[in-house]
Amino acid sequence: MTTKTETSLSIRGISQVFQSRGREPHTALDDVSLDFKDGEFVSVLGPSGCGKSTLLYIVGGFITPTSGAVFSNGKKVTGPGTDRGPVFQEFALFPWKTVVGNVEYGLLQQKVGKAEARERALQMIDMVHLSKFANFYPHELSGGMRQRVAIARTLAYGPSTLLMDEPFGALDAHTRHVLQNELLSIWERDQKTVMFITHSVEEAIFLSDRVIVMSRSPGTVYRDQKIDLPRPRVHSELLVNKRYQELVLEIGGVMQELHGEAVE
Repeated sequence: MTTKTETSLSIRGISQVFQSRGREPHTALDDVSLDFKDGEFVSVLGPSGCGKSTLLYIVGGFITPTSGAVFSNGKKVTGPGTDRGPVFQEFALFPWKTVVGNVEYGLLQQKVGKAEARERALQMIDMVHLSKFANFYPHELSGGMRQRVAIARTLAYGPSTLLMDEPFGALDAHTRHVLQNELLSIWERDQKTVMFITHSVEEAIFLSDRVIVMSRSPGTVYRDQKIDLPRPRVHSELLVNKRYQELVLEIGGVMQELHGEAVE
């Protein structure tokens, strides 16, 4: 595995204040700064309302921060871009399009030729093990399969950074573990930078090179923890790994101390 050195994503002094009519201003984020090395997998933990999803939407260019800036591959983020690919918990698939229609949609919007778009879409569908379901519609698929489609759709247009907002949060435990393993396989092959939002300490440690723990609102970076576990990772092996157990207790303890939350 290549050593991660160059910074591909830089978050500088991000603060976010939401103004609502008839209410006091709400500060969601306060002076957040982070750097993501090229190909690094970073998870962000924190309680509901700490601003972690807001931070991801700012990185994605969907929200303009009150102050501060985000730089992707050295360029200031001023809106959504194909260099940053979002994957959300809600899947957000077009119900009237088939699996292949959903996956090729972004490519066609980028004016990629129909034949090339179809070929690339089918390659991504095969990569997430859904080739037999290419002509199915979203309502004919399970939740885990729909999330595979969402991941394939994002990967199809080749973003350098994946922005994943609790993508497995709505899935059952078995499907969640299967997709965690598939995500790691894809990441190990492509070495994309990943910003992964989650509530689960165990998920964050299993997947990541680093885990960021956010404070309660207004969200700030409370802890930036390197995950010094070997790769490739196998969930069943990590469960009996002493260092993994130490990290779960350590980061889980921080979460409980700061947020009073039960550790998943």
